[in-house]
Amino acid sequence: MDTIISPQLATILSALLVIYIGIVVEKYYVSWSSVYTNTLSFIVMLGTIEMSDSVFLFLLVYTILGYISVKMKWKRIFPLFGCKTYGSLVLVLTLGSEGLLLGLYNVYSVIIAWILVALLVHFIGYEYVKYSRRKKRWSGKR
Repeated sequence: MDTIISPQLATILSALLVIYIGIVVEKYYVSWSSVYTNTLSFIVMLGTIEMSDSVFLFLLVYTILGYISVKMKWKRIFPLFGCKTYGSLVLVLTLGSEGLLLGLYNVYSVIIAWILVALLVHFIGYEYVKYSRRKKRWSGKR
């Protein structure tokens, strides 16, 4: 049986969905749904992109730290484990594994690309929150 879409496209779409959840749903804080969404994205990546053992271990530890940060209510570091940040990493890893991002796939290019993409995604999220607040104010809702 043939697949409907390629595994790489599925991973890219799941990364974009995780980012969307981060922007629209996870406006103010990271919650259990965020770390569950990140875990689902991690599982999708395991089946769709090739990764070294060190990348696998990094993602596993990163995902576990997300759970710990929510459980321990470490609010100052929540943005590091939210859907916007995690989805940005998944997108960078997927595009990087396909040679579509910076033309390189090494630790430094991934970190630089991750920071740039995450900053852009967090800026979009910030603007979305401002837009949502203005929209509520204009409609008279409090």
